Amino acid sequence: MLGLTSVCVFLFSALALAVNSGYSLGALVLLLASSWLLWKRPRLHLQRRDYLLLGVMLAYFLTFTANMLYHGDPARELDMPLRVLLAVPVLLLLLAYPPRPAAWCGGVAIGAIGGAALAFWQFIMLDVERPQAATSNAIHYGNVSMLLGMLSLSGLVWAREQHHRAAWSTLLLAGGLAGIFGSVISGSRSGWLALPVCAGIIALHYAKKDGKRYIASTAIAIIALGAVTYSMPDSQIRKRIHAAVEETQNFEHGADLKWSSVGQRLEMWRTALLISRDNLAVGIGRTGYLEAKLILTTEGKMNKTVGEYTNAHNDYIDTLVKRGIIGVMALLALFLVPLSLFGRALRHSAPAAQPHALAGVVLCTCYMIFGLTTSSLTLNIGIIMLVFPMVILWAMLRQQERIA
Repeated sequence: MLGLTSVCVFLFSALALAVNSGYSLGALVLLLASSWLLWKRPRLHLQRRDYLLLGVMLAYFLTFTANMLYHGDPARELDMPLRVLLAVPVLLLLLAYPPRPAAWCGGVAIGAIGGAALAFWQFIMLDVERPQAATSNAIHYGNVSMLLGMLSLSGLVWAREQHHRAAWSTLLLAGGLAGIFGSVISGSRSGWLALPVCAGIIALHYAKKDGKRYIASTAIAIIALGAVTYSMPDSQIRKRIHAAVEETQNFEHGADLKWSSVGQRLEMWRTALLISRDNLAVGIGRTGYLEAKLILTTEGKMNKTVGEYTNAHNDYIDTLVKRGIIGVMALLALFLVPLSLFGRALRHSAPAAQPHALAGVVLCTCYMIFGLTTSSLTLNIGIIMLVFPMVILWAMLRQQERIA
């Protein structure tokens, strides 16, 4: 079973961007394998921290399911919170049969490299302005690419302790650079927001172990990377930044939003907050949100360009208008409780467990930033690439604590 969980964990990340729905393969096999627990009944030795992580995932599922039923939303709305529930038996499986760290680190690096290679081929050979690799759109490709890149860089401390130190370090560094590169050419700005924050977290951790030079080196590297990519001919970063500034100004002057992604987001946020004011406790559900938008469009109080969007392009605002403050609290708990658990482990756990704790902190931080400009958790790739890495990293962390 240890070999099976390791293979699944490797495939989960390695195929995430280069194969259509590739992340589902490893996740599905892990879920099916969790049924083995019913027969084998291994000792899990669960701690209070494990129950806390399990509890927050169950609370998220129950809160969103109860809200969906209360508002009479269509059954397909259950798909996304159900992914969180399905991660619960996978966590129990991985606590019993933790995967090898090499499978995780190799998977995230190869996944970032494979996704960047496919996106680069689309960009050069197919002349796609915003490549998306094998994902549903460029935004989610760019975000997951940046996530895999940051997770790769988080594993460099682990690589330094391996027998093949140079090979592992080279692979993970290549994965980190490929993830950043894929995010850059995707034109997904939310991933760019996560870069300095997560790189800073990684640098601070390395500085604690090896001196403050890592902080200065990281700052210089980020500034240099930004300057180079911004100054390149036909720079995607320059185009997207200039477009964001121009579209914001046009929105303020009431310009047409048809070709303005920033203007459309601002309009969606404005109207969602307007709709949510009278239903702060539990929101109005997906169906009620779409009906309220139709009324505003008919009354001329909302631009019709954004009338057909089913979410508010912001995880927090979208949850507020559909699920209310109770839903927002469940969402924040899904981010902040694991973040605090990983953060505490990063400060107090054994050195062997710290690379996994660092990756957990980076994972939660990335998603909290991604959710500012898009609804990451309303798509399959978004919710799966949060909760499954979360339980994988936690299981590996707990295993390293046990053997330390």
